[in-house]
Amino acid sequence: MRFCFDSKEFIERTHRPDALAVVGSDFSLTWTEFEVAVEKLKLFLEEQKIHLSPFPVILYGHKSANMLVAMYACMRAEIAYIPIDEIYPMDRIQKVKEIGEVAWVLNTTNQLLSMENTAEIQILQHEINCKVTGSVSASSLKLPTKDPIVYIIFTSGSTGEPKGVQISSEAVQSFTRWMCTDFGFSEQDVFINTAVLSFDLSVFEVMTFGAIGGTILLNDKATSSQPSLLVGRVDEYKGTVWVSTPSFAIIYARLEANTTMKSIHTFLFCGEVLPNPLAKSLLTNFPTARVLNTYGPTEATVAMTLVDITEEILEKHNPLPVGKCKAESEIIFEDGEIILKGSNVSIGYLNRPELNAEKFIILEGQRAFKTGDEGFLKEDMLFFSGRNDDLVKLHGYRIELNEINATILKQSCIENAATIALKRNGEVKKIVSLVQFKVGMERTKEALSELLAESLPVYMIPSDFKTVQEIPLNQNGKADRNRLTEIYMARD
Repeated sequence: MRFCFDSKEFIERTHRPDALAVVGSDFSLTWTEFEVAVEKLKLFLEEQKIHLSPFPVILYGHKSANMLVAMYACMRAEIAYIPIDEIYPMDRIQKVKEIGEVAWVLNTTNQLLSMENTAEIQILQHEINCKVTGSVSASSLKLPTKDPIVYIIFTSGSTGEPKGVQISSEAVQSFTRWMCTDFGFSEQDVFINTAVLSFDLSVFEVMTFGAIGGTILLNDKATSSQPSLLVGRVDEYKGTVWVSTPSFAIIYARLEANTTMKSIHTFLFCGEVLPNPLAKSLLTNFPTARVLNTYGPTEATVAMTLVDITEEILEKHNPLPVGKCKAESEIIFEDGEIILKGSNVSIGYLNRPELNAEKFIILEGQRAFKTGDEGFLKEDMLFFSGRNDDLVKLHGYRIELNEINATILKQSCIENAATIALKRNGEVKKIVSLVQFKVGMERTKEALSELLAESLPVYMIPSDFKTVQEIPLNQNGKADRNRLTEIYMARD
């Protein structure tokens, strides 16, 4: 059995109906059980007339099977949903609610939420024992559309105002076609989820397991934060496809495949620059596995380039390429900025017309997005050079922080690193790097500066280095720049 994203229906029902579909932090569901639960919730939502509302619903929860049931029920009923993880503070949830004009919340946890002017549906167990609390005023009916919104993921905005990226049915269909044709996955695959479901990296697993009829293995925060627990869970369910940011995978690159996680055949990365040493470690310690590198912002439906990092590519390129563009899409450059075009591009930010006019354009009749990323093509592959907003000015020089960090990561003694700019009154005063050395390969600040001086001009060498045991990550598995600043500023 699998889910068709064109018809938004379960198909091939007699094929592997008893295979596991969802392994949640609460319980597991076979494909037959998953379909029954989804259909029951879909009918309930339609009885409440939620599918007629022009506004999205919030799906609140964590890594539960119920959260997946709610997502697919919304897709079946063509109800746009906003995934919100329970780790987010209520202030941010309230802000998202206001921006999205949300009137309904589907709560997949056991705790009650208190949100003004919002009706709450509690999904308490996999039988979908729904309970509606609160009340909501009637709204205008939803107008029919050929390309309805599937989900809206909120990302951080430079002004402090979160941005709701609207992903349409056409974009999801383009993405799932790509996942089914170019990645070599099959119905036997078990997708290992590490990212929270409100981070678009998780769409890799959430949509792909359904499209091919595989299994999604959800790992809650308690499990993901303890390597021994995550490794044990991967081994127990024989996970095959690892999906994460590079930063999250650093510690697992040291494991030997003959002792743990030997079922993994693919490591799939997105969201950050993939360091050459990390890819090399994985290919060494997991010799039968592939390392896939991808690139794409939330606005382009997760990703739109792909490359299989082989030993040959490792030797030839550092930094590594992010791959070739998917079919149905196109990469364009304007003054070095990457512009992405195709049906996978978002229709725009929710209720942000001025920002949409700045970032989204129409090229040759198709949607296109100005990423703010810089890059270039070489040998038909895209190379990411950094972000426009990673450019800082210090002592009159324009400096790319990503270039500094990439150079640090090339050093054989470095496990991981992060480079930040310290500012005062909006002006950059100092560039520093926090570094995690490989065991037994520590270097002094002076020695590290000398190594960098072989590749970087003197004005680009960080004025200070601080050794850390690990690079802190935010809830999305990326390097946490705010925490990095706090760590650097703290006295030893």
